[in-house]
Amino acid sequence: MTASSQSIVLIDGFCPVCTGWAAFIGKRDKAGRISIVAQETPEGEALLVERPPALADLDSVFLIDESGRWFARSSAVIHILLQLPLLYRLGAIIWLVPRPLRDAVYDIYARNRKRQI
Repeated sequence: MTASSQSIVLIDGFCPVCTGWAAFIGKRDKAGRISIVAQETPEGEALLVERPPALADLDSVFLIDESGRWFARSSAVIHILLQLPLLYRLGAIIWLVPRPLRDAVYDIYARNRKRQI
């Protein structure tokens, strides 16, 4: 993948929580810094083929930043928040929680996400 001026967020397009999260991002991303792509679309599938091997087996939201770096799970959420207006950037304080703990909480939530709505 080549670097672009936008970050790309890859979501599960069949998950109501994920599509809600995409709507939340889209409504607040006034600067147009984030592009949302469903993983099940041809564009999403093409991007997923390029994901790093360490992320190959993850069922997660992914963020690909402007330089082409991939983030998954809680790290993706944090990097998304950092691209939104100041109020939402404050949510990135969860960065202070150790990643294994953040990701464990993310995984529990993700396993149950289709039952959330």
